[in-house]
Amino acid sequence: MHWVLQNNLFNEPGWEALHSTLERFAFSHSVHRVVPFVGELVPELSLPHRNVICFGAYSMRHVARRHGWSPGVFDLFEQDFTQQRARWGAHLLNAHSVVCRFGDVQFDDELKFIRPTTDSKSFAGRVFDRAEFTKWQASVRALKPEDGSTLTDDTEVQVATPVVIHAEYRYWVVRGVIVTRSLYKRGQTVFASPEVDARIDAYVNARVAEWQPHEAFVIDVCETSDGLRIVEINTLNAAGFYAGDVQKLALCLEETFTR
Repeated sequence: MHWVLQNNLFNEPGWEALHSTLERFAFSHSVHRVVPFVGELVPELSLPHRNVICFGAYSMRHVARRHGWSPGVFDLFEQDFTQQRARWGAHLLNAHSVVCRFGDVQFDDELKFIRPTTDSKSFAGRVFDRAEFTKWQASVRALKPEDGSTLTDDTEVQVATPVVIHAEYRYWVVRGVIVTRSLYKRGQTVFASPEVDARIDAYVNARVAEWQPHEAFVIDVCETSDGLRIVEINTLNAAGFYAGDVQKLALCLEETFTR
């Protein structure tokens, strides 16, 4: 299998560990600049096979699909919030979300959590206050088609009352098995650690047994006053590593997906 890496991820925790692992085990790989939005690679890649995996910008899914690369990118675009809610229900942190167009979002109180319903990366989900969001909403509405924005009035979003989160964890799952995990936040403080309690593992295993959105994916879970909840799922190829065991993940992907 050939690994394609984006070239400007040197500040991403774990990137150097990934690159070093590929070098150490002599896995075929190359590093490219990724053209924003369209995902084209510079320089272009020519191989005698299609057994390729990509790590970097989510837009790389376009070039992976065009070339028929496998596994390419484990794209979760189709497994949006509504699909997740149908499978995991109240286990989702924001199961109470209202789904609507970005242009139709209205505030019935001062703060709202808002994010796209798909793993589109058009903007990062977070808590907005009314004045901040209203101003941003107007600026998006003023954009013209030629501006090339992936965010428009028609972008489907979920809107929820914010929930207090005590800690957040990221899990990497391949074919139903947890490969590695990382604590990545305590309260509002980013804090990466590989030390994760076994009860979190048990919760993730139970949710994965209920449904897997892809054969490889990332699932973020959190601790709240009401217990453990699923924050979101993410495309494994474009997710930050935090304190996950990157070498273990790379070896697992190589062994699992090499044709």
